Amino acid sequence: MSNSRNHGGKRAGAGRKPVDLDLVLKVGQAVRELEQQTYSTQKQALLAEQTNLQEFFDYIHAIPLDERKDFIFSDDYKEHSRSVSDEVAALGQPADTNGTPSRLLRIKKPHGSSISIRREVAEAFGISEVQVKNYLQKYRAFLKDLE
Repeated sequence: MSNSRNHGGKRAGAGRKPVDLDLVLKVGQAVRELEQQTYSTQKQALLAEQTNLQEFFDYIHAIPLDERKDFIFSDDYKEHSRSVSDEVAALGQPADTNGTPSRLLRIKKPHGSSISIRREVAEAFGISEVQVKNYLQKYRAFLKDLE
């Protein structure tokens, strides 16, 4: 049996090196930016390419605020609402307790996107994917401490 007091860490420079907080912040921000890009791409595909929901939203936002109350009680609103519900149902969005699809769009991350993002950031900074994962944990802990 070995004596644990006689092993490791005796030479100069031995042990884990401290991580530069600036690098952790840069890596964390890079990962976050790529995640936001992925999210906005998914959102754009969902709203513009797969449905015409964006047209419905633009139509509503084009109505002046003082006229919206009148619009809500019109037949045009009922038709508009029915069309939006049909589009959301066609997307296969999760239903509420009454069985009607929720109008809050659920955007999922593409399968494997986290791995590809970590790989891309690792290449950009010249570090390993495991380091990116560890730095991201430190980055999130840093942000949590700020709150």
